[in-house]
Amino acid sequence: MTAEGARKWLIAASLAITGLQMVFFLIAPSFNFPLTYPGNLNILQIISPVFLGYLGSASHFIFRSQSTIVLVENQYLGLLVKGPLLIYFFVVTGAIVAFGYSNRYGAPMGSGMSVDNLSTALSLALGLLAVTTGVISSYLFAAPNRYSE
Repeated sequence: MTAEGARKWLIAASLAITGLQMVFFLIAPSFNFPLTYPGNLNILQIISPVFLGYLGSASHFIFRSQSTIVLVENQYLGLLVKGPLLIYFFVVTGAIVAFGYSNRYGAPMGSGMSVDNLSTALSLALGLLAVTTGVISSYLFAAPNRYSE
């Protein structure tokens, strides 16, 4: 994967994840998902800043001067760009499914995942992004469009 490809992938994935999360958590209570207001909004407050930060860096990047070159080890870039975002997607999907299922109508009282447990699972998934994708995006989007492979 080239630096340019990594940038495009991070932008597309961040836009998709941000949009899906916002729509899901905003409408979930309206469709009998066992999450109520303002708990759904509290979860959005936890997860949105990370992806909004990536998108802000990308937006800033497209208006920067074109003077710096980023050296990229292509052999590992694709794995480190896509892997953490895919893991995040699967962990969040699993946590949401587990929360919804364990809190479904007819589930044993007191056996469901709490909103705090759901928030913890999402925070752990975000931690993975902080130590991988956050570092990568700081390099990819700190540099202008010229790059070396």
